Amino acid sequence: MRSPQIVLPVAVLALLTACGGGSSTSTTGSGPTPTTAVVPASPATTSSAPSGGGSSAAGGSVLTGTVGKGDAFSIALVDSTGAKVTTLKAGTYQVKVKDLSKIHDFHLVGPGVDKATGVTDVIDVTWSVNLTAGSYTYKCDPHATQMVGTFTVT
Repeated sequence: MRSPQIVLPVAVLALLTACGGGSSTSTTGSGPTPTTAVVPASPATTSSAPSGGGSSAAGGSVLTGTVGKGDAFSIALVDSTGAKVTTLKAGTYQVKVKDLSKIHDFHLVGPGVDKATGVTDVIDVTWSVNLTAGSYTYKCDPHATQMVGTFTVT
């Protein structure tokens, strides 16, 4: 007869495995097999906390701007989770820009901010920007009617 100390962990492992909710790790020795529950990730958010104060929210204080991937007419600004930036809290952010095309630029404008790469530049650059409350726009200047995005800082 098996002792209850072994049967219970084995039963939990069988239940987790049957539900797809866990994984097991093997151990040497005669003790019970440890299990690890898999916890689903929280959904991505589009609001990030700035560096230097407050609680850290999903996304952190690093943003990534990308323009012209493969000369495509695309521009994006995402947080560190990959979520499109739509709302941010005021504060200082690092904006890592990947300008991937000689026919586009990445231009960030808003209250107190006016940063841009050159149109013919193919460059990776990081800007430290202090974002204050208001509306911001990122765009490709030569193609501003079709390559543009906005976000709000609160």
